[in-house]
Amino acid sequence: MKNSNKYAFNSFLKLLQTCFYLLIAAHLFSGCTTVRPLSELKYTDGSVTETLSGNVSLSFTGSDRSISGSGVLMFRKPDQIRLVILSPLGSVHQEVYVHGEQITVIDSGNGIAFEGSYRHLPENGDLSGWRHIHWLFDIDPSDSSRGTTVIERVNKFGHQEKAFFENGLLISKTVASGGNVRYGKYVSIDGIPLPLEITYETEAREKFIILLDDPEINQPFAEDTFTPNLSKFRVLPLSNLK
Repeated sequence: MKNSNKYAFNSFLKLLQTCFYLLIAAHLFSGCTTVRPLSELKYTDGSVTETLSGNVSLSFTGSDRSISGSGVLMFRKPDQIRLVILSPLGSVHQEVYVHGEQITVIDSGNGIAFEGSYRHLPENGDLSGWRHIHWLFDIDPSDSSRGTTVIERVNKFGHQEKAFFENGLLISKTVASGGNVRYGKYVSIDGIPLPLEITYETEAREKFIILLDDPEINQPFAEDTFTPNLSKFRVLPLSNLK
């Protein structure tokens, strides 16, 4: 074999070897966030999500309308949430900040912000889901000894609820008023279980779906991540938001 042909052949073999290793690495890393049946999901007992960030798709279906959107979701325990809703072209369409009972909604395109307690939001419609957002994100720590069971309890918000567990993981909660939330598409990230899909259905049969993609958990945020800058916006009461 001539030297030039031999060099080309060796280069080809190295390329094949590199592709092979890349395929193995891709398989290994993709397994970290692969959705698995709960019976097969491996996790560390007591592990919890302290912080969360990732791409998100949102949808609402009511009796007279359906809407959807996508963007970026950030969460930090115990009660801080920031949602950035993007336009189809990728610009910021709307931002929502939650801290305890306080909610701030920024309408970037119109230069307006709405601020107030979640209690001032409508009880029905696509905005009503924010009234229950802390309940939706209140997910019990993993506990394999819990197995598959149903627990009746008073939750931290003072409401009677039934909590359903499978393989030690929370899969749904129901309150006496008829509202329920379901947790699905669990993955395990560094031993910490995380549901990628949260479905909330109200007693009026309105449905909200939160679908996460490419999540990162337990990473630090900049201190001002959850603090809205309202200096350029006209601020109105949250009750004005319809």
